[in-house]
Amino acid sequence: MKIYCSTEEHIEVPYENLIGVCLENLNLHRAELESTDLSGSSFKNSNLRGAFLYNSNLKRCDLSFANLIVADFRDADLELANLQNCIAYSTRFINVNLKNATFEGANVEGADFLNAKLYGANMKCISIETAINF
Repeated sequence: MKIYCSTEEHIEVPYENLIGVCLENLNLHRAELESTDLSGSSFKNSNLRGAFLYNSNLKRCDLSFANLIVADFRDADLELANLQNCIAYSTRFINVNLKNATFEGANVEGADFLNAKLYGANMKCISIETAINF
């Protein structure tokens, strides 16, 4: 399967779908993953800078230590996701389900949480005071 990126650098992965797979340490800069089921997958330490994840299912995903700078998660489902120590500068978490997600140690400087569902979320993160609509 091929993951398409707006940078024209496409990533070939040995999977038929992206549910519950290991996508760790990959350069997925500006990956086009809108409306994709990624539930249970691991993106640990991957570069998802500027990725398009609008309306995607990321339940139980591991995004720890990932670069999520300016990524677009609008309307995505990140319930129970692990976002520990990620870098999420100016990331869009608009209308996102973050129920029981953990951001411990994450840097959310300038991130937008407009209408995000944060019930049970661990928001012990860095620069939360600069987040928008929190």
